[in-house]
Amino acid sequence: MPVYDLDHIILGVRHLYESAERLRRETGLRSHEGGWLPVMPTAHRVIPLPGDVYIGIESVIDHYAELPPGVDAFRRWFEETTRQGDHWMTWNLRARSYADLEAVARRLGGEVIESPGARRPDGSATTTIMAPGDAALTWARGLPNWYYHEDMDQHPARRTPMTHERPVRGIAWLEIGGDPAEVEEHIGTETFAALPLRFVDKEAGLYGVGILTEDGEEIAIRAEPGAAGLAELAARLG
Repeated sequence: MPVYDLDHIILGVRHLYESAERLRRETGLRSHEGGWLPVMPTAHRVIPLPGDVYIGIESVIDHYAELPPGVDAFRRWFEETTRQGDHWMTWNLRARSYADLEAVARRLGGEVIESPGARRPDGSATTTIMAPGDAALTWARGLPNWYYHEDMDQHPARRTPMTHERPVRGIAWLEIGGDPAEVEEHIGTETFAALPLRFVDKEAGLYGVGILTEDGEEIAIRAEPGAAGLAELAARLG
């Protein structure tokens, strides 16, 4: 099985700008505008990291849009969850080729999904290409989806170079709850061995992200996972 790279991690927050500024004050990590999603009432800021990885700080921005029932239920869940504090929503891997992404979809019984991605402040737009596409198979279980980027120069971690107040080397660890065997089966033995995963005896989900600084110290960002709530939402929606 191919080795898949860590692509991005999403931190759900109540107030996009206040939360990004709070993270900067606490960690020295700067962020830039990532854009807003036309198919989902959220916007995000991007913390670019070495290794073509980024942390997305995401928040609901349209509280009154008329939306399809499933999307509206997600919006209300996101609002209620982030009202209680920041939550890690998802962690995601990157396929190095479209063929590798198709293989993921076949193996997990899903499909490759292409949908409108972020609309950026400069007027440009992206296309999201991901698999297996069913959040009940992945995020609701504390497991990753996979993404493919046709042009890595447009990847959010590369597109706007940024020097953080504390220069960083990259991701040091991901702190994850759940069954390690289930995670290994989901992402593959090779990727399981390659990623800096650190397991804790808690229910499934992402609990923390460690970032190694140039001076050899670590920045730890911890929050509760959103996986259990996503599982409840997926069950309600059928």
